[in-house]
Amino acid sequence: MSDDTTVTTRLLIVVADGVRPDVLGEELERGNLPAMARLREKGGLHIISSSFPSVTGPAYAPFVMGRHPASVGMPGLRWFDRARSLPYSYAQARSYSGIDIWHVDGDLDPRCPTLYDLVQPSLAGMMMIARGATHGHVGRGIGWSLRAGWAHFRGDARAWRRVEQAAVNEFFRRFTRARPTLSMLGILSPDKLAHAFGGDSTVVRTAIQDVDTAIARAQAIAAADGWADGFRTWVVGDHGHSPVTEHEDLHGWLSSRGHKVLAHPKLGTRGADVALMVGGNAMGHLYLDPARTSRAWWPSLSSRWQSTLEAMLQRPSTGLLAVAMAASTVRVFHRDHGVADIVRSHEGHDARWSYEPLNGDPLRLGGALSDLDATDAWLAGSDSPYADALVQLSTLVPSPRAGDIVVSAASGWDLRARYEPTPHVSTHGALLREQMLVPLLLDGPVTCAPQRTTDVVPSALDLLRVTCDVPFDGRSFLR
Repeated sequence: MSDDTTVTTRLLIVVADGVRPDVLGEELERGNLPAMARLREKGGLHIISSSFPSVTGPAYAPFVMGRHPASVGMPGLRWFDRARSLPYSYAQARSYSGIDIWHVDGDLDPRCPTLYDLVQPSLAGMMMIARGATHGHVGRGIGWSLRAGWAHFRGDARAWRRVEQAAVNEFFRRFTRARPTLSMLGILSPDKLAHAFGGDSTVVRTAIQDVDTAIARAQAIAAADGWADGFRTWVVGDHGHSPVTEHEDLHGWLSSRGHKVLAHPKLGTRGADVALMVGGNAMGHLYLDPARTSRAWWPSLSSRWQSTLEAMLQRPSTGLLAVAMAASTVRVFHRDHGVADIVRSHEGHDARWSYEPLNGDPLRLGGALSDLDATDAWLAGSDSPYADALVQLSTLVPSPRAGDIVVSAASGWDLRARYEPTPHVSTHGALLREQMLVPLLLDGPVTCAPQRTTDVVPSALDLLRVTCDVPFDGRSFLR
């Protein structure tokens, strides 16, 4: 049975997974995306920043929950659970690039609602996060997962696209019946194809047309059913992409230094002294002494592990290293540009950030900064190679589920030379600007400039006239 047609405003959010903002802009200018071009005419195309790590899965939390992923318990595509709190987890290690994808919704902080919880009826299709969707999660059942997994682990991006197109068809069957107030649809083929062929390749540009086709299809359904006037459509990316030519075997390097390493897919290492969790594959978490069941700050670890950090810093694959000195302080290292501390004070919308260079300027922010709010912290990094670094590092690195050392790869590098089904020619996951910046295409004007993907949720609630007292990491661009 269809839901009440008296609802005046409905919103479809389409996730253009892995689509670079420059490539989307070029395809719009070439006239290859007519449905999205009409959206741009009504609103505009904005370039905003994702969350760190800039990888599918964690990077969905901002526009589904309005929170940075580490703050809701999702520090990476792969992560290790010191607290031993995960049911059904071999070696207490998660990888959402596999069967653990079924645990995504359960791993998230239950105190933090999703947009599906707050706006109902709701429908999810091919979304990494779908908790609370009243009309189901297309693409997550056993049958869909087996078909998608077979394509993924064979490295067959084109087969993945065929599975995705079948899932989109099912999504629109439910969309037509349910007329949900909120719908979210992920189109992941651009990302899969970008890894294999490059973020600006012809096949990726063709896959972006799938996003355009989905929007046109949704609009046609709304028009045919008489609710087109209240139907709104937004498009958002989850992460960028940048070329990669060098693949670091971080697992092998750590082993060569005498460490016993626990890392996917080989989780049977006994007596491991390092758990390595790489995602994207341009970022990684190093959990030191994984037998330890509680979080420790760097001053208590440095006597044993400082030499490892310093040796890793000299690797050409290392862009930035970061450690938590305390809950409010993150120390950042760059091989050529020195060391600085990021200090966060207060919480929520009262949070403030300071940048205190100790020896150089690793984030290239131009010197010391103090008492910045979230808006100014974002603006401070507008010329840095690392987008939104103050907020992102201070959120991820001290979080309970993050590694003791967090590494962001250097440009042109990733950190997982082994075990990938597809040899990567383009990568993401790092804090690098080209991997963090994403498109936001809106079909209406804004009141203030969007900055982060966390802004999507509070803005959607304003659009749909839903009030709540839930704290978000973003702010509405419609106020």
